[in-house]
Amino acid sequence: PAVREGAEPPPGTCTSTCAEAWVARHVCGVLARREAATGTRADPAGSRGGGARHFLFCSSSLPIRHLDMYCAVAPEVLSNRGASGIDGILHTALGAALASPQGGCTCLVGDVAALHDLSALPALAAAAPPLTVVVLNNGGGGIFHCLPIASHQVFTPYFDTPHTHSFDSVCRGFGLPYAAASTAEAFEAAYGAALAGGSLSLIEVFCHKEETHRTHQQLLGVARAVARRVLASGARDSALRGGAV
Repeated sequence: PAVREGAEPPPGTCTSTCAEAWVARHVCGVLARREAATGTRADPAGSRGGGARHFLFCSSSLPIRHLDMYCAVAPEVLSNRGASGIDGILHTALGAALASPQGGCTCLVGDVAALHDLSALPALAAAAPPLTVVVLNNGGGGIFHCLPIASHQVFTPYFDTPHTHSFDSVCRGFGLPYAAASTAEAFEAAYGAALAGGSLSLIEVFCHKEETHRTHQQLLGVARAVARRVLASGARDSALRGGAV
């Protein structure tokens, strides 16, 4: 079951560290190692039609920020920004997968962006590209917790747009292979199987937007503290060197 706001995650369930930042890190790590092993990144021709490079197509909003903040290594990353920021993501990922039929593509996308582009699902089913869609379902617009509006009464439901939708039924309706994951182990197994299969699949990862924001704030606090210590140490070293001169 999905982990929803106001409820404690059941034992073994991914919280944000494991379901959002961890998923982004795991996907990047797997694909970067795959690139290194096959040498596809060193082959510029592999990025064009018919190549064997596996692209990571990353959605706007939180997914691309997870890559930027938490992923020290990454494969070739593609992204775009629709007129409303998150529209058209699945359609564009479909194009990326069709452009690399031997290598394929992984699409990392949030639940709201995926809901905005549900019309892509019949196109995916018809084209059957080598595409693995990873949907981070945190039950709404988690990115808006990072904005000042989050402290106002109108925040819910007008900005974070909470929902209880999942993608299993709609995937079944269009005949798309579907898997759900609410633990790190389950996602690791599902993603590994999807890459090994080399065909179309959708993996829905259930996570918690409130916990995502709390973890992000905690990590920012740690980063600030480390930066202050480094700067203070550098200032002391400069002072000592100046005194010696």
